[in-house]
Amino acid sequence: MGMFTTSSTSGLPETMAKTNRSLEHIFNPRSIAIVGVSSEPLNFAATVYLATSLRFQFPGPIYPVGAEGEEVSGLRIYRRIVDIPGQVDLVIIAIPASAIPQVIEECIAKGVRTIHIFSSGFSESGEEEGIMLEREIVALARRGGIRIVGPNCMGLYHPSASLSFGYNFPRESGPVAYLSQSGGNAFHLVRAAAARGLRFSKVASYGNAADVDESELLDYFAADSQTGIIAAYIEGVKEGRRFIRVLKEATRAKPVIVVKGGTTEVGMRAVASHTGALAGSNAIWEGLLKQAGAVRADNLEEAVDLLITFLLMPLPQGRRVALVGVGGGAGVHGADQCARSGLLIPPLSQKIVTRLREIFGGPGISLGNPVDTNVLDVSPQQFGDILKTVAESPEIDFIIAHIGVELGPFTWHRVEVLEGKVETIIRAARSFTKPVAIALHTAASARSIQTVAEVQQRYFSSGFPFYNSIGAAAQAIGKFLDHHQRSKA
Repeated sequence: MGMFTTSSTSGLPETMAKTNRSLEHIFNPRSIAIVGVSSEPLNFAATVYLATSLRFQFPGPIYPVGAEGEEVSGLRIYRRIVDIPGQVDLVIIAIPASAIPQVIEECIAKGVRTIHIFSSGFSESGEEEGIMLEREIVALARRGGIRIVGPNCMGLYHPSASLSFGYNFPRESGPVAYLSQSGGNAFHLVRAAAARGLRFSKVASYGNAADVDESELLDYFAADSQTGIIAAYIEGVKEGRRFIRVLKEATRAKPVIVVKGGTTEVGMRAVASHTGALAGSNAIWEGLLKQAGAVRADNLEEAVDLLITFLLMPLPQGRRVALVGVGGGAGVHGADQCARSGLLIPPLSQKIVTRLREIFGGPGISLGNPVDTNVLDVSPQQFGDILKTVAESPEIDFIIAHIGVELGPFTWHRVEVLEGKVETIIRAARSFTKPVAIALHTAASARSIQTVAEVQQRYFSSGFPFYNSIGAAAQAIGKFLDHHQRSKA
């Protein structure tokens, strides 16, 4: 099984290559100033941005800036940006909105290149004062040649540059880039994906998009050599036609997974008060994303499933799937979910069924499709042989192997037994060429969920896609196949 590789910028439109160069300094600052820091225990700028920069061991100078206190975390607190002795590349601002124009004036005098504004109170408020203030800070920044990320956002995550807004984000890099209009959803997807083994090249939480917007970030990620696949959470766009053009160019370079927020009437009202963006109807976005070649995820959890699928799942020759695992009810329910996702579940031939019965024909086993093995009696060797036999069926294009996880006092519920089952599937799957997805469906207990997450992370490097249910696997693989079918049309 091959990992999805990162792409080069060769063959991309010249506009994309130019954007790549113009935003490079935003994700690679050599020094950081954090405005709004104090020595107070719950100070946001100190406990989030300063603490995270120190934890990630940002290699350049870090300059706390604030009106109170002499020192924090062993670093001097400067009163103003202009008091800092060295060059400042990135300024992170977490102070009341009304005080920000003065800080930008200081940034211009200091020769700052990028400002990230965490603070809210701008156009997302819907009030004239906030709208005018946002226009003022953008005009000031442009006069000084400064790029703005935000306002009203969490900012930037680039693990290779030791830059992060998430204290517990992974420090390792990976092939996924993510742009998110929402700071909370930036946290959510990064953590959910990281829990399943995924790692990121770069992430931008961009909020109101007063300057750097979704189109420019998408352009940049499409041309970025560290990025192999792009995820996006978008509530609305500033320039519709430009966004469509950029999205089409991006999908020709690499897969783009989009979660669209604000597609209902209630959601659209929420968007207006969250980032001040124009949301657009669900039908319009559905057609737009399909036309552009992007893959739409209904929610952030499905986005993670799709990222895993595109990164790890070899393309099956068709839609015919075999479900192999423990639990008749799980198989029946999984079959329904596969059908709803556009997958086909053909019956196995009598020849294959006969061979399966020779491997294991005990009570409690169903040898049609789904193939239901008995948890009490089937051995790892037998389970592996069942998978190999099913894979030889000419009626089947790929397999979803599923394991029910319900940790308890019994031998077959132990963590090491679960890992043994996973290893059995992986060993068997490596002996044939048809793709295999692995679903670990669990009872809703904290212990089981944690164990599944640990196993998924441990086996991520095996190159096989893992899912939290048969339905999640079916839905992601169905959209994966739809995407490739449209690409060929």
